[in-house]
Amino acid sequence: MKNAVRMGALIAVAAALVTGCTDESGSGTTTPTSRATAASSTSHAPAPVTPAPESTAPEETAAPGATVAPEPETPPVTQAPTLVPAPETASPADNISGPGRCIDPASTGVQNALASLQGSWVAGQASSDQPGSCGQLLYVRAIGGNSAGAPIHILFFRDGKYLGTGTSEPYAFTTVVGSSNNAVTVDYRWLAGDEPFAAPQGGPATITYSWNGSKVVMGGTLPTEVTQPHR
Repeated sequence: MKNAVRMGALIAVAAALVTGCTDESGSGTTTPTSRATAASSTSHAPAPVTPAPESTAPEETAAPGATVAPEPETPPVTQAPTLVPAPETASPADNISGPGRCIDPASTGVQNALASLQGSWVAGQASSDQPGSCGQLLYVRAIGGNSAGAPIHILFFRDGKYLGTGTSEPYAFTTVVGSSNNAVTVDYRWLAGDEPFAAPQGGPATITYSWNGSKVVMGGTLPTEVTQPHR
């Protein structure tokens, strides 16, 4: 009888144990390993991570590169040319004179005056005064080429010294038509049509250059047909 009671108690204990091992859904038993995994996932689940707030500070501007473009160079200042007078000579009258005449186109003084002009020039017509009666204003007609339309300058001299040219620019078809003690008269011509260079039909425009006691004075102005022949 006691054994029967003991057996019933054991059966009851065993039934209780079986009931405690059944999962909540009643679908079967849970192994110790699954219970440990569940407990671990429940107790050690990572806490949710809160993202750090974005920075509201303004973004820094990148510093400019170290290479700096050089400033443009300032061109050097060029001074206007300065006219330098010819040096004095011991015998200025002998500087341009020649045998039997007050001015010689082949003299050193005349050749130096030609060399001071731009380009290549040769002396042509010149004052015919003779020593002892030299005028106050002497001239040499300088030609800048071999053609009939070559540019021409009129060079002036006084007391053996070169004074300069009648005009700043040379002009073709220019001829000295007269001279006196202190004046030189020049004719300027130009092409009127398609005539040959040797026979220009335009003009003449007659200009008298005079020595007024201190400088050469141009009596009148040249027409545009001379100064601007291609317009």
